[in-house]
Amino acid sequence: MNRLVGAKLATQLVALAVLGLTGCSDFGPKSTRYTCPAATTVPDLQTIARVAPNGKDTDVQTAGRIASVEASCSDEDDGVVTKLSIDFTALRTGPGVKHIDLPYFVAIADATGNILGKQIFAIGLDFPGDSATMKTTEKVTTHLPLKNPQLGDIYTILVGFQLTRNEIEFNRAHQQ
Repeated sequence: MNRLVGAKLATQLVALAVLGLTGCSDFGPKSTRYTCPAATTVPDLQTIARVAPNGKDTDVQTAGRIASVEASCSDEDDGVVTKLSIDFTALRTGPGVKHIDLPYFVAIADATGNILGKQIFAIGLDFPGDSATMKTTEKVTTHLPLKNPQLGDIYTILVGFQLTRNEIEFNRAHQQ
């Protein structure tokens, strides 16, 4: 009799364990919990400086900076959606420059830093009147397809300017 009760109890415990694990797999109901990927700028790619043609490093005509990146996210049926708010600051050194185009990117990297996807954008800014500086904000939405949205935080969203090799070298030479 004790063996029969023990066998029934063992069977019930196994059944409870299996039921408990279904919440952690694709067999049970979908979890509504999710985590958000971090969003950050790439330090070497956070600024852009445009030097006058045939000019020296001190002959900067225009510059841009990614001042901040803020992110909020939500889950969807097939992953995590992140809404980015990217603040830009632009500078011109003379009133002759009326417009500046700033190419930037938004990329998704995995936990080891491998880029999984990248999209390039451009923001065109018109300087008002005689103002030497201006600020603006861009809104970008990313989608990270995940079977398990609880793993969103192992990814990172990277934002930076899409720079040429010379622009990257300029940034590295002038970082403080």
